[in-house]
Amino acid sequence: MIYYLVAARHAYTMEEFLATWGKPLAGRVAVLVYERVFSGEPLRLPRGTYIFTSLGGDMGSRNPPSPVRQLASRLRDQLVSAYGPRRVLNDPQSSLRRFDLLHALYERGINRFEAYRPADGVAPRRYPVFLRPERGTLWTAPSLLASREQYETAVADVAAREGMLAIEFCDTADAAGIYRKYACFIVGERIVPRHLFFGRNWMVKEAELSEPRFWEEELQFLESNPHAALLREVSGIANISWGRIDYALRDGQPQIWEINVTPMIAGRISSAIAARRPAHLKFVALLCEALEATDRAD
Repeated sequence: MIYYLVAARHAYTMEEFLATWGKPLAGRVAVLVYERVFSGEPLRLPRGTYIFTSLGGDMGSRNPPSPVRQLASRLRDQLVSAYGPRRVLNDPQSSLRRFDLLHALYERGINRFEAYRPADGVAPRRYPVFLRPERGTLWTAPSLLASREQYETAVADVAAREGMLAIEFCDTADAAGIYRKYACFIVGERIVPRHLFFGRNWMVKEAELSEPRFWEEELQFLESNPHAALLREVSGIANISWGRIDYALRDGQPQIWEINVTPMIAGRISSAIAARRPAHLKFVALLCEALEATDRAD
C-alpha cells in the first residue's frame, strides 16, 4: 500500500489522478492529509510506502522549522526505522527546495545559471535576471531585468524582499525561436518521462504549439527517456525521491528549473489534444508501473 501524505489544500493532486487516469491504482494508494495525521486522533500507519509531499517552502528552507515540518520529520524517522529508507520518499528536513537546489546545481556545473536572494544583499553577477517568489508557482513570465540598475530599481520596489529570488535568465530557444519544457517524475529510483511542451515564450506552462511534428517529438521523448541518468543524479543531489522535475535543454544539456514535490499528476484535461493521447497513455502506464515497483521495494 502507498500512503500519500499531503496538505488538505493539495490533496486533489493525487485524488483527481486516482479518480480518472489512475483508477487501476485506486485500491493501492491512500491519501492522508497532514491535518488529520497530526490532529492527535488515533491513526494506524501500517507497513507500506510513504510519500511526503506538500511541505512547500518549509522543506529545506533556511527559515525556522514550522510545527508541521517538525512533526513530519519525526514521523519520517519513525517510518524509516520501522520499514526502511526505500519505503519513505522525500525527507521533510533535508530535501532541497528551490533556492538551495538551484545553487547546488550551479555549483556542480549542471546548471549554467545562478540564483540569488535579494535580501542577502548580493547582486547578480550576470544579466538579464528575473524576480520571482521563492515559494509557490508562477503562471505568467516575469519581466527580464537587463542591467544592475534595472535590478536594483526592481528590488527596491519589492515589498517582501525576504521571500524573493533573483534568477539569471537562461535562454533555451532553438534556432527557430521555439522553447521546449520537459518534465519527468522521480518515483523512488526511477525516472518517468511526463511530457514535452512547446511554446514561443521563454516560460512554457502548457502545450502551446500543436503540430504533428511536436506530437511525434513528445512521444519519442517518452519512449526514449534520454535524460534519465542525469536526472537521477539531480534527484540524489536534491535528496528527493518523489516529485516532478521541470527542465529545458541548452546545447543539449538539461537545465533544471525546479522539482515540484506536490505536482499535478494527470487530470481530466491532461489529454485535451487528441493527438497527444498516445504520449499521455504512455506516461500513465509508466507511472503506475513505477509506483507499483516502489511499493514492492525491500
